[in-house]
This record gives sequence, C-alpha cells and structure tokens, in this order.
Amino acid sequence: MALTKKKTMLIAAAIVVLGVVVYFVWLKPEPVENVSIDSFGPTGQAQATFLTLAAQLQPIAFNASILEDPRFVALVDIKTAILPEATGRTDPFAPLAGVKKEQ
Repeated sequence: MALTKKKTMLIAAAIVVLGVVVYFVWLKPEPVENVSIDSFGPTGQAQATFLTLAAQLQPIAFNASILEDPRFVALVDIKTAILPEATGRTDPFAPLAGVKKEQ
C-alpha cells in the first residue's frame, strides 16, 4: 500500500499538532509569579553588594567650559553640497533591452 503525497503530509501535520498539544498540556512549565524585589530589599549577598557599590558612585559632572573656549568657538562647519543624481532603471536586475542573452 503506497501512501500518496497528500496522505503523508496530512500524517506529518497531525504528528506536529499532537506534539504541540502534548507540550502545552503535560510538558509546559508552570508560570512563575512576578514578585517585585524592590519592596522586600536585597535578597542575596550579591544584590546587597551591588546596592552598596551603586550608592557609593559619585554623580558624573561635565565641565562645560570647553564650549566657551576660543578654539572651540572658532571651529567652522565644513558643508559638502550633495548634488542630486538622475534615477536609474526601475528594475536594475531586468535584462537590458537590445542585449542578447548568452546561452
């Protein structure tokens, strides 16, 4: 008894659907509740160390006096004009008109 291509595809699709159903019914792990750690404080040594080190960081300050320096103010923006180009062919991969195709 020879299976036709259509029957083979139908059997393969049924196996895939059955596999998905088995995964979602029996094998899928239970969802974990989302608990906010912020309300309970640090839960481990690594998190406590991280929070201690983060509290010791100094705020970053940027010295804006460089923007008033005469060398910075003297900088000139060099603009390059962009000339418009003619548009090419609508389909650049289409065969060229009047050119024979090699065999």
